[in-house]
Amino acid sequence: MKTILIPVDFSDHSVSTYKYAIRIAGTCAKTRLYFQHSYNDLIVVPDSGLNSGFDNETYINMQLVEEFRKQAETNMKKLKEEVENYLTQNNFSNFKIETAVTGGEPSWEITNLCKEIIPQFIVMGTQGNGKNEIFEGSMAKKIMNKAITPVIAVPIGDFFHDELKIMYASNNHERDYSKIQLLIKMFENIPTKIFVVHFHFEGNRDKNLQLISGLKEAFAAEENKRLNFSLVDTADKENALESFVEENDINSIAFIAHKSNFFKSLFKDTISKHDFFKLGLPMIAMHE
Repeated sequence: MKTILIPVDFSDHSVSTYKYAIRIAGTCAKTRLYFQHSYNDLIVVPDSGLNSGFDNETYINMQLVEEFRKQAETNMKKLKEEVENYLTQNNFSNFKIETAVTGGEPSWEITNLCKEIIPQFIVMGTQGNGKNEIFEGSMAKKIMNKAITPVIAVPIGDFFHDELKIMYASNNHERDYSKIQLLIKMFENIPTKIFVVHFHFEGNRDKNLQLISGLKEAFAAEENKRLNFSLVDTADKENALESFVEENDINSIAFIAHKSNFFKSLFKDTISKHDFFKLGLPMIAMHE
């Protein structure tokens, strides 16, 4: 049974996130939707109470944590009922729902849970009740950096498509072959087209062409069915990316989350990454 981990904060965005997860899972294979929420369990103990045990302020903090827990469990119960109703209304019978509510720092709780339930991938929103977005230090970015499980970060919006069209940004990486295989496996139950592209800005073009030709040969059986290969020559990085996305009707971006990844070569600073994120597409981050 496939497992999809869906961290939630019970914002309106959580609804579009779980619907997206269901959509990309498909209706063929048995799938476990594992919803997870972490609540704040930090108790601030005042200096005056360090030597005298629990004082009134500590007790109040403990009460607040207990309220956080109860509210989180109530919200999770409501969300589970909502998802069950959604599955019933759409006659989706291949899904099983499980939930977990834990206290602690969300990124640590999520990465530790991955070791326990071993999900095929994580689907989470890039905006919720917090103020920050993914490339401004948000939770989704933290999970991308920590998790060895593929992370699909979904912006606010409706991303349902008859066919998933993924741009996989190749960067002359030795793991390109295995990551393309992983993408094929992840979305084997839904119509999917993967556009493998390398943007050539300067330097040895023949080397980059050889890279794409090698991948094309390795996946010859899949070409024109689920895979397409391109080498794009450009001196304008940002416009080349936007043009490729528009011309090929791309609705998802995939990349290897490592220090020398595509985004590192395409943009020089955090602000530029944020500008890229404004394209508003779901992103699939695969660990190196």
